[in-house]
Amino acid sequence: MEVDYLVIGIGIAGISFCEQLKDNNKSFVVFDNASQQSSRVAGGLYNPVVLKRFTSVWKSKEQLKIALTLYEKLEKQLRIKLDYKIPVYRKFASLEEQNNWFSASDKPLLSDYLSTTIIKNDNQSIDAPFGFGEVFETGRVDVSKMIEAYI
Repeated sequence: MEVDYLVIGIGIAGISFCEQLKDNNKSFVVFDNASQQSSRVAGGLYNPVVLKRFTSVWKSKEQLKIALTLYEKLEKQLRIKLDYKIPVYRKFASLEEQNNWFSASDKPLLSDYLSTTIIKNDNQSIDAPFGFGEVFETGRVDVSKMIEAYI
């Protein structure tokens, strides 16, 4: 049998590549011996902001668009729920961090992702006297479920 591509491994990258091949009418065969488990144990979280430095992930808008479109396509194709929108909060350690957050939220690459509202801590089990900042466009993909349904 002659094919255009051999795909080695069917984790997140392998599935993404297979979908690109399908979209471009290329033939392929997948080899996966399940020896590499990094995709299966991945948390599946996506977040467009580097929270330590309040900077945008490289090409965050483009990457999110591609990833979320793929997850939506796979949900329809596989008839399962994969993408769960969940909030991500950054705990502030000081007033300075709050100020840095507000400065970052004014930057064009970050303004769509950083809330300008400080969330007060109402959980006594968490020490967060300076509150939290919310990051938008975040979620979790059930990677194990995606791999199992895909193969």
